[in-house]
Amino acid sequence: MVMDDPDLYELEEATGIGIFEPGTLLENEIDKNQMIGVLAYTALGMVLMVIATIVIMVPLMMTPLIVIDIYSYYIYIDPLAMLILTVAEIAFVIPPLYYIRKRGLPKSAIGIKNMLSGKDALLGIFIGLLMLGANLVISWFVTTATGPPSSGTDDLLVARNLAEMIGWSFVMFVFVAFTEELIFRGFMQRRMEMYFRGRGTANYKLVALLISSFIFGAIHFDIIGLPTRFVLGMFLGDLAQRRSYNILGPSIAHGMNNAIVIILASLGF
Repeated sequence: MVMDDPDLYELEEATGIGIFEPGTLLENEIDKNQMIGVLAYTALGMVLMVIATIVIMVPLMMTPLIVIDIYSYYIYIDPLAMLILTVAEIAFVIPPLYYIRKRGLPKSAIGIKNMLSGKDALLGIFIGLLMLGANLVISWFVTTATGPPSSGTDDLLVARNLAEMIGWSFVMFVFVAFTEELIFRGFMQRRMEMYFRGRGTANYKLVALLISSFIFGAIHFDIIGLPTRFVLGMFLGDLAQRRSYNILGPSIAHGMNNAIVIILASLGF
């Protein structure tokens, strides 16, 4: 259901009073069919990201940055090529943007609002540091239990000089953190919360947080890294809920965690 509302459906939930602003629309309820559609849009975002990665990879295969020899099963991907390929994550925003345009909803309906909020920025930095600590601790336990990865894929996510380090930091904040927070928190988790609230589910916020965090971890297709990403998703999803799904804070936290991890890996830690 779409209703008139100034910006936040949470205001009505908290006060029980309808607050209306003519000309502004925002979803207030999500039924089962709509929720299935939201999940389908989220999956479509993943498909589009894979397609975008292939489109970017093809011209890179004409350079020494990517070498694939199908006869000898030799594959070489330069870390710089991996940095360039990460830009493909921008495709994540296509389904949510189409979704709100189709329904005449404002960008605030997917968390793009108050993007200059100092409070959200500071909370993002604080949560980002907490995430980093949790990331390092959980990764240490997982590595201790399973051993270091044998594929060597972690070597692709490194910066070999200052320019690449700056490039990775930029990509992590703009193309990875922002797009993933938009689709997983501002788009999917928000509507999942509405769905469970409409069903009268007890602790619907926690249920939405747990499910969306699991999907966030699982969609990376990395079983070893699933526990870490699930916990990080909990941090990000909780912050999004506390800040009425403004994705500025979660985007900063997400970007900080990713960028610092790559910087530490690049420095040999």
